[in-house]
Amino acid sequence: AGVGTEKLAGDCLACCREAAAVERFESAQLIADASQQDRDQDLHDFIKRKAPLFPRLEVVYQEGASPAIELERSDQPDRIVRADVSGWKSEHLFQFASERLEKDETDEAERAKAEAAATKPQGAWTAEIQSCSG
Repeated sequence: AGVGTEKLAGDCLACCREAAAVERFESAQLIADASQQDRDQDLHDFIKRKAPLFPRLEVVYQEGASPAIELERSDQPDRIVRADVSGWKSEHLFQFASERLEKDETDEAERAKAEAAATKPQGAWTAEIQSCSG
């Protein structure tokens, strides 16, 4: 019974592969046309609310540019990895930056707090009712 089980397990695991390690980069630039934010609410949300959470990410505006993230490493100055992010949802941009950019350990706690605030749904408005007696 043990030999058959081992063969079955071997056959089952034959096609499995370990997940590839995600390469991290020291810095990145989000390149976009400033007017693109008027047409793409997710890009606007990411730039205004989430990009500031990444000290290693710089937003660069270039007229006519399609939204893209360029990733760089100082130990490979001639190599730039470019990802076309046209049409990406704000949360996908956030996830991509989180996975690809190296983290600053000193900023980790502050970033977690800011991330929670940035991803919490925002209400349209709030009001406080006060009554006057007199």
